[in-house]
Amino acid sequence: MTKKYSIYFIIIAGIVLMIYNISELDLDNLKKGPFAGIVSNILLILAMLLTMKDIKKQENK
Repeated sequence: MTKKYSIYFIIIAGIVLMIYNISELDLDNLKKGPFAGIVSNILLILAMLLTMKDIKKQENK
């Protein structure tokens, strides 16, 4: 059960950081934007969702 809570915490932290990176995005000069931060947050959230799916699958066996 603690794995699920830590995964939820990581997902929420990733969403908060992604919102921060999007707010820092300069729409006038897109070459200067924090695209690496946004992409890394999306990949982190996807990895945690896949991990959560795998944990649920293992618990159902």
